[in-house]
Amino acid sequence: MGLAAFLFLFGLALVLSLFVASTAGDGATLSFGKKLAVLPVKGEISSEKSVRDGVYADDLVEDLDKAEKDSTVAGIFLDIDSPGGSVVPTKQIVYKIRSLEKPVVAYIGEMGASGGYYIAASADYVVADEDSLTGSIGVISLLPNLQGLLEKIGVKMEVLKEGENKAIASPFTELTADQRKIMQGLLSDVYAKFKADVLAFRKGKVRLKLFDELADGRILSGRQALDAGLIDLTGSKEDALKKAAELSGIEGEPELVKYEKKELSLLDFFMQAGSAFGYSFKNALVSDARLSIK
Repeated sequence: MGLAAFLFLFGLALVLSLFVASTAGDGATLSFGKKLAVLPVKGEISSEKSVRDGVYADDLVEDLDKAEKDSTVAGIFLDIDSPGGSVVPTKQIVYKIRSLEKPVVAYIGEMGASGGYYIAASADYVVADEDSLTGSIGVISLLPNLQGLLEKIGVKMEVLKEGENKAIASPFTELTADQRKIMQGLLSDVYAKFKADVLAFRKGKVRLKLFDELADGRILSGRQALDAGLIDLTGSKEDALKKAAELSGIEGEPELVKYEKKELSLLDFFMQAGSAFGYSFKNALVSDARLSIK
């Protein structure tokens, strides 16, 4: 027997043995594309890691990468319960999902609103509970004004700047008419991109006559979202998992893969708690004009 023929037969035997192992029952550890990666999208979306529950964009993007590269995973299931969050980390997740080759199914349980819906809309198929809260397509920026409070306690804040609008959105000064116009223009730009992305992701599914009316920041039920073409199906989490298995080419009940979060040590806990406190305290004192889709 020639060397080439031997190598061919050896390789064929190896592949067959692995296939048998992948379907041999409880003792098997190998499989080929028969699993669904279940990734939770729970809580507020942020680029800041904290001790509070929430969606940390870098972690979720890392898990999406793992699922995409895992040869035993055939599809990805996003389990969403989120009111949205900061614009940039939300888009970081959205565009990562759009880059994936494996099918992605999103399930909206209690809530998938604003940034939570943005993430859902980027999936290949969206299922929501009929009584879930979704939609809320809009952008918001909250700009505190502490002038009155500081005057009452006898504190005066001097703001030194170069550039007429450098202190725009400072909590120590009131917006001028021109500054308000600038901020509103910024909101309008982000809002237009949000709507354009949803229309692109849901092309051929969204009812265009309803979209402009409903994309005004209002909350929708799952039933209303289905009627507008913002989702594909109303149903339970089990219905969504079945659809994910179907789109991933998995026959029967799929095996679910969950990526466990790293357990925080006591030192990590205190360091993150201190960081979160400092970050919140800083934002209470200085301008924080970041935009949120929530």
